[in-house]
Amino acid sequence: MSRQSLLDLLHQRIGLDAASLGERVLDDAFAESRAMLGVADDEALYGKALTQPQAFAEIVERFVVPESWFFRAGDQYADLVRYASERRERRPLRLLSLPCASGEEAYSAVIALIESGIPAGDVDVLGIDVSQLAIERARAGAYRNNALRGQQMPDIWLHPRVGGFTIDEGIRQRARFRVGNALDPALFDPSEQFDVVFCRNLLIYLHPLARAKLLKSLLAALAPGGLLLAGQAETLNAFSDQLQPYQGGCPLSYIRESAPAPEIANKTPVTMWPPMSQSMPTVKSPPAAAEKNSAPVAEPSPQALADAGRLEEARTACERQLARHPEDIETLFLLGLIQSARGDLAAADEAFSRVCYLDRNHIPAMERRIPLAERQGRAELAEDLRRRCQRLRKRLEKSS
Repeated sequence: MSRQSLLDLLHQRIGLDAASLGERVLDDAFAESRAMLGVADDEALYGKALTQPQAFAEIVERFVVPESWFFRAGDQYADLVRYASERRERRPLRLLSLPCASGEEAYSAVIALIESGIPAGDVDVLGIDVSQLAIERARAGAYRNNALRGQQMPDIWLHPRVGGFTIDEGIRQRARFRVGNALDPALFDPSEQFDVVFCRNLLIYLHPLARAKLLKSLLAALAPGGLLLAGQAETLNAFSDQLQPYQGGCPLSYIRESAPAPEIANKTPVTMWPPMSQSMPTVKSPPAAAEKNSAPVAEPSPQALADAGRLEEARTACERQLARHPEDIETLFLLGLIQSARGDLAAADEAFSRVCYLDRNHIPAMERRIPLAERQGRAELAEDLRRRCQRLRKRLEKSS
């Protein structure tokens, strides 16, 4: 009961949907929290969480998912640069990164904009995260080499150090960071408004009411005509007609229409995370609706194109399918295989990572990520993935 009571407290205070993490991740988070706070059981842990704000903050650190890297989902940074060039009247360009994790997203945005020719003084980025540890790392601006995921960045913005690098001071001056709970009604000052909002891979960890509450807050803080960049499997225009796809942009980039924000909470919640299962789920691609009064046109499936060795066509077909159904796990996994065959390791890892976000039990995707991580020099990630696969296989064996 104390375990569930703590999960209920996290549900209430930070909007956590515990099912999105999976039982094994929860077990590890509880064990780490007990060890950190020096308590013997979940009852004592819940007591500290309920009565001691600092203890609750320490517990939250163990339940958040801080994974991020520089220029993750690079297409969205291209959308950011194009938007900034189209809206030259928006200077300084005010950006929000929520959650900002350790600052990789915020600094990537600054670098992308300055590299595009925008003066540094016209860039103002605010990063907010519920994790105090993440904010401290963001302010320090020091990272291991695996934060680049094998990408090359202009040397002018990086300063090597043992095992990694630090971000140039000129970049760090354009980003500021603070601790904040995304569900806090006082998260933003009334005077704060943003032209661009990055809110990626947070909504998938929140329960439906928390998602609606956060989106309402973000829409209120996003200036009319502003750009909102979402994460994998987060189809935001399903929540509000006020968010429309950014024309010519990637499928998860949206423009806020000028109309006043509607009451999002009254709309039917959209499930962004498939139910956790004890065995490997098979997810079928949603059927495409046939146009009225016209015969359906038979097109080769992405799988058929891949099997025929037509990799470029198969990749395009996968991306077309994912533009309609970003949560289609089978197509995401196939895209990862295609990108691997094409030799685009970064794109392959991105696809397999998206599969793992949607289904944390997807062993084949984890196994594909292991050699990719090793080839990119990310030994720690490879070992972590290997351990996760082993734990999942043991769990599946016990349940069979």
